[in-house]
Amino acid sequence: MNRHSTPLSLKVRRRLVIGLLTMATVGILTRAVYLQVVHKDFLQDQGDERYLRVMQIPAYRGMIVDRNGEPLAVSSPVDSAWANPVVLLSQRDQLASLAKTLEFKQNQLKEKLEKRSNKEFAYLRRHLPPDTAQRVMD
Repeated sequence: MNRHSTPLSLKVRRRLVIGLLTMATVGILTRAVYLQVVHKDFLQDQGDERYLRVMQIPAYRGMIVDRNGEPLAVSSPVDSAWANPVVLLSQRDQLASLAKTLEFKQNQLKEKLEKRSNKEFAYLRRHLPPDTAQRVMD
């Protein structure tokens, strides 16, 4: 092998490797931008379908009885009312009826929501009877 050809072939190989790495990097970046800009909505919907689920999980405890079969403790179903404070505060026309249903004064409910307006979740009332919870949902 000639001494003069070795450095030239090293330069060629180095440029070839750098060129291939540059093309691979540009290709990956192009694909990332394409997916995040062009197909953003589709991919977000796909992610939500795979991750977000609404499930009813009934938690019913059986009746606790004494040795004679007399009930000592009976499970009673209860629900909780919660909301996104920012969304609910923007719907001021519904605050009055919701406050009345939950047995709040309108000012109390508004203050409670404003206090938690930096969050996306706030309990309005817990341990509601099912009929009251249904009226809140309506």
